[in-house]
Amino acid sequence: MSRNLDYDEVLARIGYFRNRANLSARETSHRLDKGELYVTRIENHKVELKVSTLLDLIDIFGINATDFFYPGESYSEEDKNVLDLYSVLSDENKKLVIEMMKKLK
Repeated sequence: MSRNLDYDEVLARIGYFRNRANLSARETSHRLDKGELYVTRIENHKVELKVSTLLDLIDIFGINATDFFYPGESYSEEDKNVLDLYSVLSDENKKLVIEMMKKLK
């Protein structure tokens, strides 16, 4: 059920993770070494987001790109935990997990 994110969703996720990190737009702008309205202007479509800025924001929020671009409808810590556990399985065990999940549907 994965889907592509559009620009508006990327900006919404910036706001979500900024708030989750308990950071104001002003504080986040300062951490980027930008003017105090910079992040507000990004979130309000006044400044186009650069990839380098997005990567800096991801770092400031204390997450990784996988967290930011998680394909679910909304960010879920449980889903992330399942993906983290799955990622360390052997290929054989991944196949077993997939087969088991298909049976549970």
